[in-house]
Amino acid sequence: MNILITGIYSLLGPELIKTFKEKNTIYGLDLVTSEIEGVSNIFTYNELKSIPNVDVVIHLDGKYMDANNLSEALAYFENNAGLTRKIFNWFTQSTARTFIYFSSVKAVANSHIGGVALTEEMEPKPFGVLGESKLLAERYILDLSTFGKKIYILRPAIIHGSGCLGSKDLRMMYEWVKKGLPFPFGKFVCRRSFTGIDNLAYVLKRMLELDIPAGIYHVVDDEPLLLAEIYEMMGYFLHRKVRMWHCSKWLIHLVAWLGIRFHWHFDEYQYQKLSSDFVASNEKLKKALGIEKLPFSVVDGFNKSIVSFDKKMIES
Repeated sequence: MNILITGIYSLLGPELIKTFKEKNTIYGLDLVTSEIEGVSNIFTYNELKSIPNVDVVIHLDGKYMDANNLSEALAYFENNAGLTRKIFNWFTQSTARTFIYFSSVKAVANSHIGGVALTEEMEPKPFGVLGESKLLAERYILDLSTFGKKIYILRPAIIHGSGCLGSKDLRMMYEWVKKGLPFPFGKFVCRRSFTGIDNLAYVLKRMLELDIPAGIYHVVDDEPLLLAEIYEMMGYFLHRKVRMWHCSKWLIHLVAWLGIRFHWHFDEYQYQKLSSDFVASNEKLKKALGIEKLPFSVVDGFNKSIVSFDKKMIES
């Protein structure tokens, strides 16, 4: 099978190359080109006409880190919607039969809706440039006629894996642990869904082997984690004593409000992300794959992520 992976230099690129290179021919697409072991050729978006016939397009290219800086909004829409439109238009005219788009669970919402886990059937109500730009790209894909072709939209949560913690907030927590700072959110019950790279690679390989029904699928680890649990795991693997502060919510909220006025890193936006639940369901995906659970637990995945991320920081 011939597979085209866009955003080949992204976090997920190396993992997918490792997953598919043995039995498939892999081509890459990105904004720049340089040789990668296991990839036959890499093209830029100005060279779409030069891409040979492929069977599957896996579209990773885009921005995934959410932002509260409105000046970055244009870049998000250009990457998440503009590049998607360009490659999808090419796909509709190509011989490729399968298109897999990496969206985000934030295309549905930015937090729990009435305390219920997010599902694929819910009406999307995104908040922020990440979710809004991803939803725009989703709708463009679904609105075009693609008779005889299969379209998959995968919505991962925050991605973690080898050498990566997945978000600015988790990296901020990592720095707190390294400096011996206490975790001030001990009073908050903040459950969040995550997506391990190992589970993501397994899902892609399995869905192509089984040729599951086309559609939208949430790709998240089976269980959510409390942020306090992640903080404790970081302390354990970094050999740091972890302290939990059970600060009152109004005090934390006040600090966040002051953060807006004085342009601190911790502001209202970070407060919402570190103090609210954000859980998505993966039941539709597991049913399609014919499995009861994904092969890698979120705890094992995060342990691996923390250790490898710390090693990466030491080496750099």
